[in-house]
Amino acid sequence: MLTNAELIVPTIMQLGLLFITGASVMADESFFNTDQPNWFEYNLELIAEPVLGESSGPNNFSASSWIQQISAGITLGTGLNKNRNDWSELDHWNVQVEFNQFTGNPSLNEQLGSVYPLQTLASPIGTWLTQASVERIEGEKQIDWSMKAGLISIEKDIMEIPVLNYYINSSLNTPYNVSIVGQPISPFIAPGTQIGAHHKQLGTLEYGYYYLNKTQQLASALGVNPEIPKLKGNLQILQWSLNPFQAFTDDTFKTKHSLPDPVIQVGSYLGASKLDTSKSENLGDGVNSGIYGTITFPLALPIGQDNRIWMSGSLSLTEENNPLSNFMAGGILSQGTIPGRPMDILALGFNRSRFSQSITPNKSYEGVVELNYTIQIFENLQIQPLIQRIINPSGAKSVQSIWAAGAQINLSL
Repeated sequence: MLTNAELIVPTIMQLGLLFITGASVMADESFFNTDQPNWFEYNLELIAEPVLGESSGPNNFSASSWIQQISAGITLGTGLNKNRNDWSELDHWNVQVEFNQFTGNPSLNEQLGSVYPLQTLASPIGTWLTQASVERIEGEKQIDWSMKAGLISIEKDIMEIPVLNYYINSSLNTPYNVSIVGQPISPFIAPGTQIGAHHKQLGTLEYGYYYLNKTQQLASALGVNPEIPKLKGNLQILQWSLNPFQAFTDDTFKTKHSLPDPVIQVGSYLGASKLDTSKSENLGDGVNSGIYGTITFPLALPIGQDNRIWMSGSLSLTEENNPLSNFMAGGILSQGTIPGRPMDILALGFNRSRFSQSITPNKSYEGVVELNYTIQIFENLQIQPLIQRIINPSGAKSVQSIWAAGAQINLSL
């Protein structure tokens, strides 16, 4: 039987040949799409992340991991294939259900000695229900409102930072590297509701409330061991966001550029949780509050057809209960950096997660630098080679640094 490596290496070589020759390949839409009702949409996505890491220092060692995700979801709504300007009230509403299955080795970071996973997909293996919700989407009016309710996670609307989707390391891909046990960060979900007020010039004000008592039970409903204890509590988030460069949302501009819209985002959170555990170690329950913010804006550079620079950070106001006392991150995205590859994207990102001295007094911080390059093979297939350096792994200075290389392979149908 062929191993994962034996199966994937020929594929990567073929995709690499397409890139080197500068070939532009577009998939035949009939291969990926079948006729379906106008009120129905589905998504099916396969993502794989093979990564090899090596620690430096006196006890040099290496480890590797292959982890993959199959994501399947459906959306039902009468407005899915209509122009927003033509929507009736019913067209604003839709129903969404999504499942994700993870397989492979999610413990590469533990093998190498870092706190945070080197892979976005590093979640407890098994099948997860990751969304079941009813949503109202705002229209094109000057003032409108939105709502989502059901079993949801927080970073798909509130705390969403689109530029982070271009990074693989979990601490870069997760908004503000939220690390509080039991918070509904995907694939975790919780019963909750999000309400937004939208103004064309003043931006969006959103409020979210999440009931955390069933977070562990929902994660384990389909047989997954979520590796967190049961808990009781709630979480509230208040956030304001604004696109200060409205020209970058123009449809004509977006036909040639795929980078996320510029955004300014600021918010605060207040939560309280009680973990059902007999462990003596402090896992960070109790009252948690903090503030956060991010900015993404266009940047003129001598390289690339379009560029973004971004910065984000968070500060805990209750360090005694939050595993992170503060977090800082930033990076640059550049589209079309290499001539003849207009849709490829170069990404450089870094962060610094400072650990709570109340919870982990012997740990200082852990940092990450990641460089990757998204190769657009065709519309439905991407390969994203990457290199990472983990600085001060585990925050304990026992390992000097970790170097890692790998790729993310993304096929969507």
